[in-house]
Amino acid sequence: MAASLGRLLDKARGSREVLPHLAALERGLKQDGKVAIDRIPEHWLGRITSQLSSLPLPDDEPPLHELLQCLSERLRPAAIEWEAPSMPCRFDPEQTVVIREISHSEFLAASDEMAPTMPLPILDDEARSQPR
Repeated sequence: MAASLGRLLDKARGSREVLPHLAALERGLKQDGKVAIDRIPEHWLGRITSQLSSLPLPDDEPPLHELLQCLSERLRPAAIEWEAPSMPCRFDPEQTVVIREISHSEFLAASDEMAPTMPLPILDDEARSQPR
């Protein structure tokens, strides 16, 4: 895997500087072999997998495809079994919102009904004659 990854990185000058996580994986694979995959910190695992999967992996390099598969499997979280909470399956109009379209005239009628009204004070003739 290390040799295949090294050949892939050798194809483009400066790729180790641009893809430092893959360069670190290459060094780890050279030193520790496949065990290096298990030693990758969780916070780097996604970046390494993303970098490797973004590269065109040659079909004649099965170790690269195996490496990507190992990284992807480690990245996938373990299946967690859980049960959905039991919820009553009844319609409760007090806790259900129903949305529907209405016409413009229905909207205006509803807004007129909802508009607060305030009674005007009744003025006697003396109050009406005084200037404001």
